[in-house]
Amino acid sequence: MERKVGSSANKPGLFKKMISIIGPGLITAAIVMGPGSITVSSKIGASMGYSALWAVLAAAIMMTAFSKMGTTIGIVSQESLLQTVRNKYGNLLSLIIGLGGFFIIAGFQTGNNIGAGLAFSTVFGGSVGMWAGIFTVIALVFMWGFKDMYGYLEKLMTFLVFIMIITFVGNVFYIRPNLGEVARGFVPSKPENMGLIISISGTSFSVAAAAFQAYSVKAKGWKLDDLNEGLKSSYVGTTILAIITMVIMITAATVLKPAGIEVTSAIDMATQLEPLLGSLAKWLFLLGFWSAAFSSFIGNAMIGGTLLADGLGIGNSMESKWSKIFASFVMILGTLAAILFGQNPIQLLILAQGTTMLAVPIIAIVMLILANDKELMGKHKNSLLLNVVGVISVVWLLYLSFNQLMQFIGK
Repeated sequence: MERKVGSSANKPGLFKKMISIIGPGLITAAIVMGPGSITVSSKIGASMGYSALWAVLAAAIMMTAFSKMGTTIGIVSQESLLQTVRNKYGNLLSLIIGLGGFFIIAGFQTGNNIGAGLAFSTVFGGSVGMWAGIFTVIALVFMWGFKDMYGYLEKLMTFLVFIMIITFVGNVFYIRPNLGEVARGFVPSKPENMGLIISISGTSFSVAAAAFQAYSVKAKGWKLDDLNEGLKSSYVGTTILAIITMVIMITAATVLKPAGIEVTSAIDMATQLEPLLGSLAKWLFLLGFWSAAFSSFIGNAMIGGTLLADGLGIGNSMESKWSKIFASFVMILGTLAAILFGQNPIQLLILAQGTTMLAVPIIAIVMLILANDKELMGKHKNSLLLNVVGVISVVWLLYLSFNQLMQFIGK
C-alpha cells in the first residue's frame, strides 16, 4: 500500500498560492498599465486636476464587467474565444475581430515601444527609437526562448506590477492631496479636454485585454471548478489597474498642476515623485515607467498575435507558432513607429492610446452577445446587472469612437 505524503509538504506557500490565483488578472493589469496610461494620467492630472477621476472609475467598472465576461467565456467554453465566434457566427466575423484586435494592439504597442525607449533615452542618452529597438530584441528573445510562455509571463508581470505599486502608490501618502477636491473629482462633469478623456478611457478600459482573459485562463488550465478563482483574479487585476491610474492622476494634480508644470517629457512626470524621493524621483519614476512599458511590451504583443492567429484559424493559444509570429510583427511595427515618429514621443503616446478606440465596439458587442448565449454559457450567462453595465459600456465606446473619428476628420 502506498504511503501518502504529508499534505503540508506539497501545498504551495500562501504567497505562491495567492499569486497563482490572481495571475491572469495581474497579467491583464500589467498589460493595460503601460507608459501610455502613465503619460495620459499625468497629463490629465497636470492640466485638469482631479476633475477626470470619474472617467477612470467608470472605465474600471466597465473593465471589470468585460474582464468577468472574458474570464467566464474562457472557462466555460470548450474552445477558444474566436473559435467559438467562428462556429456560431462564421469565419468573416472571427476574422474581423482578429484583425481589429491586432490593430488595436498595434496602437498600444507603439506607446509601449516609445515608453521603454523614452525611459532609457532620458537616463542614458541616445534616441527613443534606438532603445525601443534594443528592448524589442530582448522581448523577442524572451518570447521565443521559453516554452512555458504563460508561466514566465505571470512571474515577470507580478514583479513589474510590484515595482509600479511601490513607485507610484507610496508617493500619494506623502503629498497629502485635498481629499474634498479628490472626492469631487469622482462626480461626472463636462471635460475640458475630450481627447484626453478618450485616451484615458482607451487605456483604462481595454476590451482587447478583457477578451484576452479568455485565453489567459485557458493557458492557466482552469476549468469550471476554478471559475470563482478566475473571477477573483479578474477583479484583483482591474482594481490594481484603477488604483495605480488614479494615484498617478491625483499625484500629478497635487504636485504638477499648482506648479504650472505641463507634461512634455518623462522628466516632467518624474517631478511627481519629488515630495517622497527628492533628487531620486527621476530615477525611481523612470524605473516605474520602464516597468510599465516592458510589462506591456510582451504581453500586449501576445494579445494581438493570438487574436489574429485565432481569427485566421491558424493558432488559438499564446504558445502557438503563428501567435508568436504575429506578436513579433506587432513588436517590430511598434519599433518602426517609434523610430519614424519618435520626435514628439509624449504626443504620440497620447495619440496611440486614443486611436485604439476606433476598433473596440465590435469586440465588446460580440463578447456581450456570447456572454448571454444560453446554449454556450448555461447557468453562467450574464446577470441583469452585468448586462446593464455591458450595454452602457458599449454605448460609451460607440460615443468615444464617434468623437475620435470626428477628431481625425477635423470636425
